[in-house]
Amino acid sequence: MRLATRFFLATGVLVTITVAMLIIAADGVVHRQLLAEAEAALEREARLVANEVPPDSMQWSLAAHRLGGLIGRRVTLIDPTGRVRGDAEFPPEALPHLENHLSRPEVQQALAEGRGSYERLSASTNERQLYVAVRGGPRGLAVVRVSAPLATLDAAASDTDQVFVLWGLVALLGATLAAWLLGRRTAAPIVALAAATRAIAADGEPAFPESRVREVADHIRSLRGMQEDLRSRFAELRREREESRTLVESMTDGVIAADASGRVGTCNAAARRMLGRAGDEPIPELALLFHEKVSRDFVRDVLAGREVDERELVVGARVLLGTGRTLPDGGTLFVLRDVTALRRLETVRRDFVANVSHELKTPLTSIAGYAETIAAEAEPGSPARNFADTILANARRMHRLVEDLLDLSRIESGGWRPAPRVVDLAAAARDAWTPFTEAAAARGVRFEPAVPPGTSVAVDPEALRQVFTNLFDNSLRHTPRGGTIGVSAAPVGDGVAVEVTDSGSGILPEHLPRIFERFYRADPARSRDQGGTGLGLSIVKHLVEAHGGRVDAESTPGQGTTIRFVLPPPPAVTQP
Repeated sequence: MRLATRFFLATGVLVTITVAMLIIAADGVVHRQLLAEAEAALEREARLVANEVPPDSMQWSLAAHRLGGLIGRRVTLIDPTGRVRGDAEFPPEALPHLENHLSRPEVQQALAEGRGSYERLSASTNERQLYVAVRGGPRGLAVVRVSAPLATLDAAASDTDQVFVLWGLVALLGATLAAWLLGRRTAAPIVALAAATRAIAADGEPAFPESRVREVADHIRSLRGMQEDLRSRFAELRREREESRTLVESMTDGVIAADASGRVGTCNAAARRMLGRAGDEPIPELALLFHEKVSRDFVRDVLAGREVDERELVVGARVLLGTGRTLPDGGTLFVLRDVTALRRLETVRRDFVANVSHELKTPLTSIAGYAETIAAEAEPGSPARNFADTILANARRMHRLVEDLLDLSRIESGGWRPAPRVVDLAAAARDAWTPFTEAAAARGVRFEPAVPPGTSVAVDPEALRQVFTNLFDNSLRHTPRGGTIGVSAAPVGDGVAVEVTDSGSGILPEHLPRIFERFYRADPARSRDQGGTGLGLSIVKHLVEAHGGRVDAESTPGQGTTIRFVLPPPPAVTQP
């Protein structure tokens, strides 16, 4: 139903109810007014009759007929006992047969108050009558009653009601017409305003109406301003969306965005290339996007709300690093980086290092053997002895470098797997320090272990020995005379934290994040002079992480360095 029609019907119903209520109220008021005026007129006539009744009781019946005829009313004369002594509608001989009027309400009220009135159906005339009685008259007479039929009063009220109804209908028609015109005038711009709103929602061109109704005009102005503001914002959003789309498409990393149900909404060209899908090929849901178990586990973890950083995935012949995040709206974002070429280069590098290291071991062993022979046969202090000692020292240094390279290559390539056992940490630290005892004593460096008795870890014993050996060797080379090297351990939430601390020269803050990289030296000249290979801390990091642990470092220049690594605790023993 149209708005104008609803407005017209609502107004019409309201006006109809209002006019009907006014007519009913006016009818009641008029009827009461006419009745009051009739009672007053009858009361005046009754008192006039009471003054005109002769003293002779024998003349009362004739006086009732005569006075009733003069005023055009029924006149009834009643004595104190209630007996009718005169009635304008009955002859004298019929008076004894009339009913006693002492119990009539108007008579009772007149006797009590001097005046009484009552409406009822007349028993003698069978018409609705209005009776008004007054106390008075000559001696022997108690009440004079005058009555009139209510038909005349009802006719006058009916005429008045017709006038009210006629004017009510005129008012109703006028109000309905005004409501129709006002409804059309008000509804037309509102309907047009709704159409303009729909056009704005559909990103169309709205047609705004004109209205002289102030409130509607205010809404039109507000909507026009909102439409202009939205147009500007939509243009800005489109520009930003195009910029974002161009940026995402130009990225070398693959980007995949999906909603909360797993439906892919964004998949840039790099991601399609990594997944082996053509540019126009539809992308399936995340649950069906990957076929490899590791990749499916990666997607499942992200969908479960966990953040995943750089998990290695194998998709066909490609090696990808996947990062996943959950978006605030419940969706997910995946970033894929193709590291196939990098992994291939790392494999080539590891193979090259391993092959070269194997090839270098034989000549280095020969060089060291011949140098030891020459040094043993040469005179002490002679040039030959000095040359032989220099050759031997460098051969041994190169041999350590080759061994470290072989160890690192074996760990990185997966050729080595830890065989964990329960190892007493304090005993392992003391055994690893034993080879350094003589060199530490020569330099006045004290070894201060502080591992609580009974502290044990689940670790490969040889790997733990190599971790301690590399850390002790590194600390001893950087700790000055009179310094200390300590070992401590304490349980943490996910294992046992072991700390190797020295009072050496420390590491500058800019070098600290890179000390676990292979061949990185914070002080290259000093490390080279002291025989460092630059691989010790890198081997430590790989050995600890192979056990599922982690390693980090803290250092203050001039105060020393602390290397902390966490190893798994021994398995709990179940009591029988």
